[in-house]
Amino acid sequence: MIAPFVSVALLSFYESLVRELGILKQQLTFLTYSIINNYLVHIALIFLLGTFGSYTFYRVYLKLRKKRKELMEERECVDNFLRLELSEVDYTAIKSKLSEIRNKNLIKKYPELDYKIKEAKNYLVELRHKNELINLTDKRRSIEYEINELRLEREKMRRTDNQQRAYLKDRLDLEENKVFDKSELSEEKIKILLEEDYKQVNEYCVAKKEIITVLIRPTLNHSIAHTFLVWSVRRLLEEYTMIEDILEHETRDADLTFEVNGKDFAIEIETGTLLRKKKQLEEKIKFLNERYEDRWMIVVSKRDLVKKYKKFGLCTQRKWVSENLEKMLGI
Repeated sequence: MIAPFVSVALLSFYESLVRELGILKQQLTFLTYSIINNYLVHIALIFLLGTFGSYTFYRVYLKLRKKRKELMEERECVDNFLRLELSEVDYTAIKSKLSEIRNKNLIKKYPELDYKIKEAKNYLVELRHKNELINLTDKRRSIEYEINELRLEREKMRRTDNQQRAYLKDRLDLEENKVFDKSELSEEKIKILLEEDYKQVNEYCVAKKEIITVLIRPTLNHSIAHTFLVWSVRRLLEEYTMIEDILEHETRDADLTFEVNGKDFAIEIETGTLLRKKKQLEEKIKFLNERYEDRWMIVVSKRDLVKKYKKFGLCTQRKWVSENLEKMLGI
């Protein structure tokens, strides 16, 4: 009787144990899945955080690189402005540089700009005054020309053609005047000059700072360029009220001499011919140094001659004659 009872009890215990193991298996399975799911969530979070961190770092890097580039461009702009030689650029270029500095708000960040900006503004004022003076001089010449033309027109009505031609030729004073600005001449005067062997050429005028058309007849054994430059430089000198007693020379003296505040100054025009006459050139330079000391300069007809003549003294090409003249005069 005991054996069957034990068998039933064992069977019951076994079935209970199987149920418990089943429940335990389910719990272990649920726990395993939960752990796996949490692990995947953590991995996903780490990946998302890593991606966000990388993106944020890259954005910061781009901003830093952009800022560094802007600072380098600002520094380059400031350095270029500080190194700018005002005498070598025109009015428009200087105004453009000042506008660039102002638009980039660089003045507060770079205090060293203050002195250069003041210098540039003062130079602009000087340039404006010079331009106004040149315009007034041109306007005066234009008015004088119109007055003379009106006078000529009135007198022309009283003369025959031959008389008119003789009169105009006399007024042109061909013995004294070797160069004429074509824009200041009437058609009749141009015709007379061409008949008198004057040549029409285009040359850069140091007074007007532009190429002009002239009628020219070279003096003695001088070239067209030499004759024109003597005439052009003289016109520039006549624009300065402090310059007096302007003289042209065909002797061993300089081509042009003048006086400022009781001191003699000289300007020598060179086209390169004296470079082949070494002894004559040395004598000319020695004479100029002895008589005028540092109060003389050379104006060359071509830019590439500056290097060859500057070893002898102050030398300039046509474009910078007025600037170097004022430098020599100390104004």
